[in-house]
Amino acid sequence: MKKSLVSFLFLSASLLAFSQAKFPPLKLTNALVVSHLDKEADQFSLEIAVSDVLSRSKVKNTVSLNVLKAGGDPQVLMTDSLTQLLKGKGINTLMLVSVRGFDNRFRPSTGNMTLAEDLAADNLFPIYKEDITSVTFEFHFYRDGKLVYTDLLKVGGINSRDKVLRKLRKKLAKKVVKDWI
Repeated sequence: MKKSLVSFLFLSASLLAFSQAKFPPLKLTNALVVSHLDKEADQFSLEIAVSDVLSRSKVKNTVSLNVLKAGGDPQVLMTDSLTQLLKGKGINTLMLVSVRGFDNRFRPSTGNMTLAEDLAADNLFPIYKEDITSVTFEFHFYRDGKLVYTDLLKVGGINSRDKVLRKLRKKLAKKVVKDWI
């Protein structure tokens, strides 16, 4: 009886662990950081913050603002010529960063979006909004145009745009080391 209970618990725990592991480990070594926001100032601030954290973690990266013209169509990121240019610089991972929402618990996206759909999707939220206490960022990682990993990061205890970016840097640095590299 005891043996069957122990084996049942082991089997249940194993199945639960396998059902939650949707993506294999990311093993991030390089990235093109693309912020998926409407305001150009928010795009710039978010991309620079994420790029700084990745650089400190020894992840080779560049920001989309160095690749795209201001206000340019992000669909250009899928062209063969730009893909080859980035590969020449040693970058094969596209990291899409967006604001998922405010003050709620969110689960990572379950839909298997293509890169084209993800780049075309509208973002409804800015980095900071008055009277909120937390913001959740969503990260999508693409290699060869396919979604390989998705993750969320909730930043709480905020009361200004600058505090959002400061806390994002702090929490993201821990997440990069723990989950991404």
